[in-house]
Amino acid sequence: MIMRSRRRGFTLIELLTVIGIIAVLAAILFPVFTHARAKARQSRCMSNMQQIGQAIEIYVQDSAGFLPTWSITHPGVAPTWRPPSGHENEPHPSVATWDSSIMYALRNEEVLICPDNPNSNGRIARGYAIAQYTQRPMKVMWGGSEITVALGGYKDQIPAPSKTVLIFEKGNNPPFTWGDALGQNVYQAHDDPLQPDKMWHNGGKNFLYCDYHVDWSAKGQGPFAHTGTPDHSEDWGSKAGVCVDWGPPDKTNAAGFRGDWPMP
Repeated sequence: MIMRSRRRGFTLIELLTVIGIIAVLAAILFPVFTHARAKARQSRCMSNMQQIGQAIEIYVQDSAGFLPTWSITHPGVAPTWRPPSGHENEPHPSVATWDSSIMYALRNEEVLICPDNPNSNGRIARGYAIAQYTQRPMKVMWGGSEITVALGGYKDQIPAPSKTVLIFEKGNNPPFTWGDALGQNVYQAHDDPLQPDKMWHNGGKNFLYCDYHVDWSAKGQGPFAHTGTPDHSEDWGSKAGVCVDWGPPDKTNAAGFRGDWPMP
């Protein structure tokens, strides 16, 4: 007599139990995986900034200690502080922004794109701006009148480079574009200075400092808490996160404002 084994399938209750266990595990692990992916993007952004810092240092060494100018326009085409009208938010051959100036050392344009940029053009936008208080105001003649423009200053004049922001996250325009190349406040958003900024990593931001180290700060701490002088009371003043005016807070610069540098 041949004995045949009987195969027993899962009952409905057993199947529901297994599905329930899987659902519980997924609910537990999904936030973990989401957080891990966010940390990976934050780390990639920090790597971008480190490479940008290395390229800026090469530029500084090649320029006798001079930091890259945020943007300069050929004087025969347009005023030295902006591109021809209508070309503010696109690259233009007459405009050299800080990122185009360092590209010979950086070489990889992808490094200028923040992986966590949620803006509408975030996947192709330059996600980083240079802080305005690293730009020295200078008086120049234009059209028969004296105007003040901001050009990169000497890095060695900054007294606390480890506290002074050089590059922070901001932007919704392509690389090498005048628009968004400069930042006056670390809370600043594209075309909307102090409205809620959407560029965050886990409740904070990455910062490249003038000594070229990169660090993450939570909202309300570090550069977010830094306040400048009240000289620009109509727009920036002593708001938290300000980084607009070149120089120390106890001296007046060429533009007639006291500086916003963090001091030792």
